[in-house]
Amino acid sequence: MPKTILDPQPLIAPYGDSALYLSYQSKGYNPQISATVLALSNTLRQSGHWEDVISGYDSLVASFNPLSLSLNEAGKRLEAALSDIPKTIAATPTRTIDVPVYYGGENGPDMEAVMQANNLSKAAIIDLHSETPYQVCMMGFVPGFTFLSEAPPPLHHPRHTEPRLSVPAGSVGIAGWQTGIYGLSSPGGWQIIGRTPLTIFDAARETPFLWGAGDKIRFVPTSGTFPATAAQVSQS
Repeated sequence: MPKTILDPQPLIAPYGDSALYLSYQSKGYNPQISATVLALSNTLRQSGHWEDVISGYDSLVASFNPLSLSLNEAGKRLEAALSDIPKTIAATPTRTIDVPVYYGGENGPDMEAVMQANNLSKAAIIDLHSETPYQVCMMGFVPGFTFLSEAPPPLHHPRHTEPRLSVPAGSVGIAGWQTGIYGLSSPGGWQIIGRTPLTIFDAARETPFLWGAGDKIRFVPTSGTFPATAAQVSQS
């Protein structure tokens, strides 16, 4: 059985009889922890020993076949992979993807509320929100929903107390310290400040998702009329 490792090491614990749960004790967004979790997730997926690996901001769940791997052996393999993470992070390639965003107006129905609550102009919010790339930390709760690294502190804003029944696909929002993008139209309580015309998830595409955890997103403020058809994605 894997043992609990005290901070600053993560907690490693059984997650049922065929999975392990790894979690760092962190408050808010921690770039170093997020990078570690992403690198470890990639390492585990590539090893061939795990059935599935699901990662979050500061945790992951790795499942295995209990007929071919014991819980104790799985714990040893997870801890061994964790010990190699510093060099794994350094060797992990990254890509940055440009994401056009139409800020405010009908595409950003909560822009005014964020402006008033944070005492910022629309231009200031756009500048702050798009000034630096964000890390894609995880995907979910619906296909394509993109959870990104921390928004600049002046933009932090609580969720709606009552979620909308439907938020359009491509909507860019803020919830607390988080910023993210809706991959599909769905209910949601994030503060919507803009929208991208990119189709983030399409099950019929050869590659259903435009990006995944570990990629970087660079928001590009865009003017004019929101297009009726999906825009092309640019990456570097």
